[in-house]
Amino acid sequence: MAEHTSTRRSRRTSAALLSAAMIGSVTAAAGVAVPAFADQDYPSWDEVAKAKQSEATKAKEIENLTGLLEGLQESSAAASQGSQMAAEAYRVTQDDLDAATAREESLDRQSAVAQKAADTSKMRAGLIAAHLAKTGAQDLSLNLFLNGNTADNLLSQLGTASKLSEQSETIYRQAVQDKNTAESLIAQAAAATAERKRLSTESKEKYESANDAALGAQAALDVELKKSSELYEQLALLKDTTADAEREYQTGLDAAASAAALAKAQAAAAAAAVRNNPPAASAPAAPAAAVPAAPAPAAPG
Repeated sequence: MAEHTSTRRSRRTSAALLSAAMIGSVTAAAGVAVPAFADQDYPSWDEVAKAKQSEATKAKEIENLTGLLEGLQESSAAASQGSQMAAEAYRVTQDDLDAATAREESLDRQSAVAQKAADTSKMRAGLIAAHLAKTGAQDLSLNLFLNGNTADNLLSQLGTASKLSEQSETIYRQAVQDKNTAESLIAQAAAATAERKRLSTESKEKYESANDAALGAQAALDVELKKSSELYEQLALLKDTTADAEREYQTGLDAAASAAALAKAQAAAAAAAVRNNPPAASAPAAPAAAVPAAPAPAAPG
């Protein structure tokens, strides 16, 4: 009998651990792996019938069946939550990808325009250089474009030596500025392309994870619906009620638990609001409204 009781307790513990494992896998992994719900150690009808022969074993079996039902519900809820989280992660990544794609396209357009402007400025400056060469000017103007790294120094020399008119110097400076702008935008566009490719790969991975999580959630729900139906019938046998009555009773317990959790959360939020916004010294704080406790459902007879 001790071994029988130990087995029942281990079943309930396994159900609780199963739910915890589901929640942990949801938050720690990119994809959600679904445990083999159908492989859990559920009691047979013969075991339930034998347990009914004494009040002690019947009580233990009722506790065991209730624990298994709770484990199924918690596991299904965890799988559903995991599916929602995975879907949200995919949505966020997809939004980032859309933004990165738009940025890449914008920078590509800007760099193309800038490169065209740089080419035009270079051509104009080249004509100036050719003109200066014909008029006997030194090679400084030509070196300005052959040695881009020393362009600023050459421009200074040209200005100091009065080899260029004010208009010519403006053209040269514009050419250098356009060249730098084009190079900067081209580099930004390349970085945007790399980021878009990275997010594209990540988006595909998140999509696969979301799809796996959705399948896992559906599998968990299917098992819950299938196994819980039999468990409710076994509970009804032990308690001499009906499966529908047991299901309604459990639904009432769940509703009461949800109401209690909501009331607790609301009370905590109200307390936090008071702490974060203390009343003025001259005005007494208003007492917090009492939250009525949810009535416990009546046990099925």
